[in-house]
Amino acid sequence: MSRYWITMPVLGAALLFGCSADTAGSGARVIDVTLSDDGCAPRLIASSAGPTTFNVTNEGTSRVTEFEVMDGTRILGEVENVIPGKERSFSLTLKAGSYTTYCPGGEVFERGSLEVAVSGEGATTDSAAQKQAVDTYLAYVKTQADQLITGTTAFAEAVKANDATKAKGLFASARYHYEAIEPIAESFGDLDPAIDAREGDVPEADWGGFHRIEKALWVDNSLAGMGPVADQLVANVRSLRRQIDSIELEPAQIANGSVELLDEVSTSKITGEEDRYSHTDLSDFAGNLDGARAAFDAVRPLLNEKEKSLADDLDKHFANVKGTLDRYHGSNAAGNGYVLYGDLKADDTRALSTAVDALAERLSKVAAVLIS
Repeated sequence: MSRYWITMPVLGAALLFGCSADTAGSGARVIDVTLSDDGCAPRLIASSAGPTTFNVTNEGTSRVTEFEVMDGTRILGEVENVIPGKERSFSLTLKAGSYTTYCPGGEVFERGSLEVAVSGEGATTDSAAQKQAVDTYLAYVKTQADQLITGTTAFAEAVKANDATKAKGLFASARYHYEAIEPIAESFGDLDPAIDAREGDVPEADWGGFHRIEKALWVDNSLAGMGPVADQLVANVRSLRRQIDSIELEPAQIANGSVELLDEVSTSKITGEEDRYSHTDLSDFAGNLDGARAAFDAVRPLLNEKEKSLADDLDKHFANVKGTLDRYHGSNAAGNGYVLYGDLKADDTRALSTAVDALAERLSKVAAVLIS
């Protein structure tokens, strides 16, 4: 079968560049997406408004490992790091309208379209409990964003004063607040790479943000020319804070974001790839975990009503990950209270990875339960 094709479970038909959504037993529509070197298939998707789960499978490509649903420049939902042979999913309550699907790196096509028609089933009203979950999470996000501005401003002032010692001491603590809300930042298109791109993620001429200054501090041992980079970083985190005021979320998106935060840990922090010059990765790890926990806590009352056993199980796994991470925290540690990544042994990273993977596997079920 051509790698462009997709088979829908109930329709029983293979569709080349278009499909309709199947409805799972839970009431949520299921849309299957396949990643290949060419991009993601199907390119054209037709669905009805309402609860929808996207199942994304990588059939063997290392080039395309991500699938996004976008409303203009904003990401509504996504999965990243879908490695060959694996399937990952995310769930949303789709509203009628036209959306873009995006799979970065596709050789033939990166973008497709998702057309969502209105239906009686899709006309839903958020309950008071759902609104409370969103309000609770957004209050957390706004607090973290305010702290991000404060921390980043102090960091930038040290950079501009050419005080490398002070700037190094403030680097991890400023980034902690960004890592706690990174899925929100990623949803605003170009803001995340502007703030947090690593070397090689963007063209050299466009590279700025935290990691550009990180390299200047720990590798170049010079802050020459970093003043404008620092100013732009502060401007970008302030822009992020302003945009947060207008964001609209649903509980399933909050749950999806908690999984994305743990994915950040398992794909970069746990390898030392993120803060490759300062080695303050465990502080980022802690920020990701804090953000994932806040997201889960916001939707937990909703999950209790539908599947309390899963909520209780997740409490245990969050505690296990936090306890494992806390082994590497102390007042004298260099990276915002955490030991540097290079101080970890193979057994340490293995224990962290095992705990995170167990938590992420269970947490990935929450969004689908919430829309069921």
